[in-house]
Amino acid sequence: MLSHPSRPLPSRKPNLPAAQRGVVLMVSLIILVALTLGGLALVRSVGTTNIIAGNLAFQQSATHASQGGIEDGISTFLEANDLSFFQTDNYTQGFSASAPFATDPVNAAAWDTYWRTVIDPPGQVAATVAVKTCSPACANCGRVCRLPTDGAGNTVSYTIHRLCQTAGDPMQVSTGCASGAQKSSLVGASLAAGAVTLPMIVQYYYRITTRTVGPRNTVSYVQTIVAL
Repeated sequence: MLSHPSRPLPSRKPNLPAAQRGVVLMVSLIILVALTLGGLALVRSVGTTNIIAGNLAFQQSATHASQGGIEDGISTFLEANDLSFFQTDNYTQGFSASAPFATDPVNAAAWDTYWRTVIDPPGQVAATVAVKTCSPACANCGRVCRLPTDGAGNTVSYTIHRLCQTAGDPMQVSTGCASGAQKSSLVGASLAAGAVTLPMIVQYYYRITTRTVGPRNTVSYVQTIVAL
């Protein structure tokens, strides 16, 4: 009986994983970059929002501070003097007996230029003051009164214009003063036919313009019309 020589069994190779090509790594990097950019955008958005909110807060603070200038102009100047006192310019008190209707600015940007070049030129009065200051630097400029800087860093300056075309007696037509009349509250009379007519009091108008400078170069303008 013939016997065949034994042949070695063929060796089996172990099942090896397929070659990796780095696809998962690339996807992970792309996702990481996207998340990083999203985080940076969120941080930047929050920072921008905080800056805007802070600027609005400073703007409101400056606007509210301007009320102090309006009240000071009324109490220390308009109510403290008689009608004849307002017939001439008094720049030492920030007062002009006429308003520049022909060159009056029409918006905030124009007012800022007009203020800094005509009413209160730069360098004439210190930006921050400790006490109330009303002193013109020249014959036709520095027409302001400046209040002490408040705790919030707001410095209020104000100027007063009598709403007339020229200086002089407001009762003269040539002066061109804006005025109104109201019935006297101190004298009464009957409304019957033929009764004495209630006396009328003529009031003239004055415009108080305040400029408030606050932190972060905040500038606020507020105008008020006062009848006296």
